[in-house]
Parts: sequence; structure tokens; C-alpha cells
Amino acid sequence: MNRISIRPMLSALLMLPLTYAIPATAEAGSCYGYLTEMVRSSNFPFRYVGKDKVNLLIDEDDGEMVRAQLLFDTNGTGTIGWIKYTPATRVLLNTSAELEEPVELSFDAKFADGYAKCLAGQQAG
Repeated sequence: MNRISIRPMLSALLMLPLTYAIPATAEAGSCYGYLTEMVRSSNFPFRYVGKDKVNLLIDEDDGEMVRAQLLFDTNGTGTIGWIKYTPATRVLLNTSAELEEPVELSFDAKFADGYAKCLAGQQAG
């Protein structure tokens, strides 16, 4: 009798980027890569992990703003902070718990352009 092991399939699913693991909406899921790269290019204080290991877990996306956790996956998964992005104003904020006031982050504008074009393309299609 042939047995199919679910372990390889689960391992493959766990390797998917967290950016797309839980998109707020199915349509926006393919645009979150731009948002991830925007955060990686920012001056967010990445203290314990390299920028390239950080992914986003989208907490909220109401079309006017996106809130997300910054996560890394090494020998376990950890949250290193939170961000809020407002596409209309192209403002990226560090809203991490230890901050009394959100801090505006600078980032590479090409990722904001890509995110905006991606969203516009999805709305047109």
C-alpha cells in the first residue's frame, strides 16, 4: 500500500514567504512583495536580524492603509516590530510597541511606485 507523506508538503508550505501567507485580501496578495521590499529598504532599526530575513504578516489592509508585523524566521519565528503604510500619502511609519509616538521611516521610493502601480493594475483588471 502506497503511503503519501504529508510532511514534505507541510515543509514546502512553511517555506512560502510570510508576505503572502495571510493576505488581507486575495487581490492585494501579489502586491505585498513591494511593501516587503519597501520596509527592507527603510531605516527601520533592524537590530537582531538582517533586513533580507524580514518578512511581513499583514494585520490589516482596508484599502487606505496597511498595518503589518515585521517577522523573521531563523531558529524560530519572532516579531521585531510593526509598521503602518498609507499609500495615498506614501508615508511609512514604525508603530512598534515600544514607541510612544510612531516614527516616519525613509525608504526607496521605487517600491512605493511599484506598489501603487500593482494596486492600480489590479483595480483596472
